[in-house]
Amino acid sequence: MKKCFLLPSIPLEIAEMQILRPIFLIVLLSLLITCSSASTALSRLPSLGNSELFVSEEIYLLKDLIPVTNKKEIYNKNLFVGDINFSGGISREKTVWGEQVVTKQIEFLNETGVKEESVNYVRSFVTNQFKSYQQFTILQPNKLFQVQFRKDFTKVADEGVDNINIPNEIPEFKLSGGADFKGKKGVLLIPIIQYAYSHNAGWFNGQDWGCMAGVRAKLLLVWVQMETKTVLHVEGLESKQKELQNNRYNYLDRTRNFQKIWKEIGAQI
Repeated sequence: MKKCFLLPSIPLEIAEMQILRPIFLIVLLSLLITCSSASTALSRLPSLGNSELFVSEEIYLLKDLIPVTNKKEIYNKNLFVGDINFSGGISREKTVWGEQVVTKQIEFLNETGVKEESVNYVRSFVTNQFKSYQQFTILQPNKLFQVQFRKDFTKVADEGVDNINIPNEIPEFKLSGGADFKGKKGVLLIPIIQYAYSHNAGWFNGQDWGCMAGVRAKLLLVWVQMETKTVLHVEGLESKQKELQNNRYNYLDRTRNFQKIWKEIGAQI
């Protein structure tokens, strides 16, 4: 007679669960990755319905759309485009939001070169991403918006050593009553560079510890309804880089570093 050795029986439901659990976890993980990577500027854009879509022929700098010309004020509002050179150590200044650390001497350099470089990067990926949009030439762009700035004191992970002034001033857009869209109807996208700069090691406003050399840039995508003269949606896309050790910024590497952060910004669209 054959002897039968019976294995301990496992309920079918438990066995199936043990088999399916790893598969379920893999599927869930892939869904989470897909959802996180799908969070882009276009995925957050409200439905535009059947509106005709236009994109500004020009890429603008925010500092050129507002009545501010003083370079120090442009820098304080985080609107500067160019190279920043800190020197002379620090001082403390009394401001409306308390005493702040500031760099004693700041040079604002190479504004034209950095503007051209940044505009070319932005035009390249805006042209690629918005092929279906018709080009539109804006008349009198400096009279297009009424811009107000909201001070943002939100802490960031590298508080105290971040390469941007505190407080960060967030622009809020409202179309001027005199904005002229030449009778066009539809939605117009206006790409605006808020800031793009390189810097050596130093202290941005309010940064007690200071920071090493680096680069930083931010692009605003502003969608407006032309017939009603209303702002429909604004996206702020930015990227930054700080050197871990370098006190002096290697301006020969600026093009490479700017290319890197503008590519990261383009990928966020």
